[in-house]
Amino acid sequence: MTVEPAVLRPPAQRRRLRWLLAGMAVLAGGCVEPPPVTIDPPDAAAETFDELPEPVEVATPAAESVERQAQAVTVRVRSLGCEQLGLGSGFVLPGGVVVTNRHVLDRPLQVTVSTWDGRSLDAQVTGVANDSDLALLELADADGLPVAELRHRPLEDGEVVHAVGYPGGGAVTITEGEVVGRASGELLGEPADVIRVDADIRQGNSGGPLFDEDGQVVGVIFAIETGAGTGLAVPIDTLLARLEGQDLDPPQGC
Repeated sequence: MTVEPAVLRPPAQRRRLRWLLAGMAVLAGGCVEPPPVTIDPPDAAAETFDELPEPVEVATPAAESVERQAQAVTVRVRSLGCEQLGLGSGFVLPGGVVVTNRHVLDRPLQVTVSTWDGRSLDAQVTGVANDSDLALLELADADGLPVAELRHRPLEDGEVVHAVGYPGGGAVTITEGEVVGRASGELLGEPADVIRVDADIRQGNSGGPLFDEDGQVVGVIFAIETGAGTGLAVPIDTLLARLEGQDLDPPQGC
């Protein structure tokens, strides 16, 4: 079983990341120990960033109020880094704060955020968490943007969740699934208690929100377990701690 970050990179800059899953993986049905996997070296980075993705049409949010709100607060994140272009997802909080993944940014030089209704906004990286795959951005102009509501109690196994993001760099999508278990121990640098969900997670969903049935954020998508058919998300309690300023560092430069 391979665990891959759910970030989309253009073909010239894409690097395949494989990670070591250390310790026991705790699932709803018991404990299993996956075989170790090696870390592949990254592909050579392109010398220029001339070939950027073309703009895409963005779907209109669904009519249902919870789905409409979920799609409206979810944004596409594009980070022009020192050696590569990262494309992922994120979501907006009050004060112009945007949550995404650390691995989407990768030593950012310029970060832009696109909304479901076609706006493109400049953003600055305000902090990255080196013990979890989280990063915080600040928008230069957040006037009129809808914001997400965070849940302050943990998820339970079996709960229905909705994963929202921009897979493939295309239109914003929502996929439904359930919490199928948790992973204890170190997984992709995350603290214990990483959420496993069986919603359809694809490349480009990285940094997108995981919502409960009431439309509250309960996690942040960060990886795909290929071969297992599950996605991984940072739990809400970890995000709440980072929003309070715990274990945040400035982004690395070139």
